[in-house]
Amino acid sequence: MKHVLHIMSIALGFLLFSSLAHAELFPSEGPPGTTVTISGEGFGEFRNTQDNRVEFQGSPALIQSWEPDFILVKVPLKARSGPVMVINDSATREAGTFSVKNVRITNLDPSKVEAGSLLTVVGEHFGNTAGSRDPNTMFGVNQVLINGIRAEVRRWRPTKIEVLIPANAKTGDVEVRLASSDPLPDGSCCAPVEYAVSNKMPLTVIPSISFDPPAGPIGSKVVLSGQDFGQSRPEDGRILFGGKPAVIAQWSDRTIVVHVPLNAQSGSVTLHREGKDRDIGTFTVMDSQISGMYPSQGPIGTLLIIKGKNFGVYSEAGSTAYAFDFLSGSNGVEVGGVPAVIHRWLDEQIDVWVPFSAKSGPVIVKRG
Repeated sequence: MKHVLHIMSIALGFLLFSSLAHAELFPSEGPPGTTVTISGEGFGEFRNTQDNRVEFQGSPALIQSWEPDFILVKVPLKARSGPVMVINDSATREAGTFSVKNVRITNLDPSKVEAGSLLTVVGEHFGNTAGSRDPNTMFGVNQVLINGIRAEVRRWRPTKIEVLIPANAKTGDVEVRLASSDPLPDGSCCAPVEYAVSNKMPLTVIPSISFDPPAGPIGSKVVLSGQDFGQSRPEDGRILFGGKPAVIAQWSDRTIVVHVPLNAQSGSVTLHREGKDRDIGTFTVMDSQISGMYPSQGPIGTLLIIKGKNFGVYSEAGSTAYAFDFLSGSNGVEVGGVPAVIHRWLDEQIDVWVPFSAKSGPVIVKRG
């Protein structure tokens, strides 16, 4: 009798597990680390990681969840395309076929970037997310490396990743690395993290260039800071404001000092060097305006106060990288056509002494 009961129990177990023939995989393709759902019926209850297993062509998968009607697993790092087998104790059934895809980069946009800017990595089979960020788990996080330096991920999609170029990044190869989520030999979580690595795509990291100030009147001194400008100005080296060439006062490897040209317009600041143009930002040209003046009459030697805006800095005509350098250039005030003596020059107020030879006439603020 015991023998008969034993045979019946085996038969019953087989009938329950045989419904696995109708199981479905979703998704049916993807890179290592993909979360795969196996849905169906009769998977049975989970007992332990030795009796309950899922294998991708012989590679054991990490089981995240096991219920009688569905199983959740991670595609192992060494998985190969082919049948996925669900093992419940001594019973083994095929749950479907999974196609393992290699992570691949097809394009970088742009191909030349500077530190602090965004880079879009275009390709396929990146996976749905960058991975777990839970410090309590042992799962690794997917990565994008730029010449070996890990970039900060801003957005991660199966075919597109956006990353921030690190400050210490240098020209080199970009690669995407997908972290493994594999079990230990006994089936439990988790084996040390390894990575599925994409092909490499070259990226040129160009030095950052900044300039200050970002706005000012005609004649304003603008200092460009960066690196690799060259120890001296190249033959075709120039800086353009809205397409108009600026007056260059200094050109060194890390600093360029220019003055906003007379005919400049608000627009792009462009560095032209060695036959190539590079836009480095936008400069706003501010119009100098007089709003009031007092007194409106008086003898020679009168202190004349001129109110307005965007008068800029008086002594900035030199070649130093400092705003004030004791050279006024063409900046000045004329009273009746005669240059006045400057007492104080601020962005919104200019104080001058009416000169000895002055005559009645217009008061003009000049910048150049």
